[in-house]
Amino acid sequence: MVTTRKVNESRDPALSVFRNWPKIRARLRAAKRWAFFLDFDGTLVNLRRRPGDVRMSRAAKLVLKRLAGHVNTQVVIISGRKRNNVRELVSLSALQYFGVHGGEREGESVTLSAKSKHALEGAKRVAQRALKSIPGVWIQDKALSVAIHYRESDRRSALLAAEFLAGLLEPWGDSLHILNGSRVWEILPREIPGKFTAVDDVLGAHRPATAVVYIGNDGTDEVAFAALPDDITVRVGREPQTHARYFVRTPAEVLRLLARMEKELP
Repeated sequence: MVTTRKVNESRDPALSVFRNWPKIRARLRAAKRWAFFLDFDGTLVNLRRRPGDVRMSRAAKLVLKRLAGHVNTQVVIISGRKRNNVRELVSLSALQYFGVHGGEREGESVTLSAKSKHALEGAKRVAQRALKSIPGVWIQDKALSVAIHYRESDRRSALLAAEFLAGLLEPWGDSLHILNGSRVWEILPREIPGKFTAVDDVLGAHRPATAVVYIGNDGTDEVAFAALPDDITVRVGREPQTHARYFVRTPAEVLRLLARMEKELP
């Protein structure tokens, strides 16, 4: 089943999360439940040229462990990575994990229609043929999605890849869509609209009494920011135009913020 959400399309400059801390602290103290939805790459860890080079610090794991140890508190990692991969990197059993932008979750994955499977396989084959000769561009098959990485490419190669992607999905109608990440494009089936679906899946009936914190670092998180206009949304990096309400500059500041928030919980 595809989840859709009407979002606010307007964007304003985000506010410094630390300069607006009193307002955030008040929101946390007024709630009865707390839920933290956290992207991984570029949010909890620094970005690397290759995803396999990433390691999570002991300090980051300690902050997450303390958060998850509070009563009525949920900590959720929602990543573009495969679920098993991000779960192995974080290695904390008390957390919940969503992979492939919400397509993979504990006990089940999104079921793709025959039409979406056909479209995804077709797009992957075409992309592999067209992009293999472009330096610094490489393709990652995640089964439920196809990621096209260009972090190692120069400007010319990135532009060539972008020109190709502009017309890639046309043969498959609305079966597929593309999310723009940090030096990566993610080709997804319509059954995986974006990370915001994890919020409803996790909270269910507890949503009204819960203080929701969502932190992410790139375009794949913007749909979630837009779908959560009344919650505590934080963009990592000083993006001039974002749907997030607040910003921090680096993953180190994310950990500083989470540690400060943890001290406000009962």
